[in-house]
Amino acid sequence: MTNKVRGTSLRGARVLLAIALASTMLIGGSAALAGGDRKPVFVSGNSTASDCGLPGSDFALALTGDLVGCWSGFVQSYKCTELDDYDLYFEKGREVFAGKLRGERGRFRTRYTFEGAYAKGFCRSSDPALEVGGGCSHKIIGVSGVLADAHGLVKFIDVIAGVKGNPTTGEFQAGSGGNNFLYYGRIDLDHDG
Repeated sequence: MTNKVRGTSLRGARVLLAIALASTMLIGGSAALAGGDRKPVFVSGNSTASDCGLPGSDFALALTGDLVGCWSGFVQSYKCTELDDYDLYFEKGREVFAGKLRGERGRFRTRYTFEGAYAKGFCRSSDPALEVGGGCSHKIIGVSGVLADAHGLVKFIDVIAGVKGNPTTGEFQAGSGGNNFLYYGRIDLDHDG
């Protein structure tokens, strides 16, 4: 299936993504948890689909990197809109992370929003292999362990396998869906502030 997305520059998007990631890393810092340092920490890593989820969850991810553990998602609402050249999907929900932050056990909840662009036909089929690009934001609310009372924001970027696109014409072909979900963000561990 070939579609054309107007006004999209793959190279421009990559440059903006690189700038955004670099800015976040500079702002977030990389404070250590050792020695009672409870300042904000920058986290990053990778995740893949998993069956580790809590009972009743709609999806689950196994995380590696600064956060190691299981991320369970519960979809609360969604909307899919068929546009001229592609389908646009929005989703909201809640999640639970249980695992470790840099080796120390903890748990947090999130509220999230997801936005994804899909090849035509997704709204009718819900075929995840039609994803062309997407990402989500997760507002953190600490629950227990090193993450008790923590707050922050973590973002995920979907890595889509096999998408082919022409940056000059904007035409693209869907690949085989998301296979990895990179994350980065900042978690404030200062319980007194």
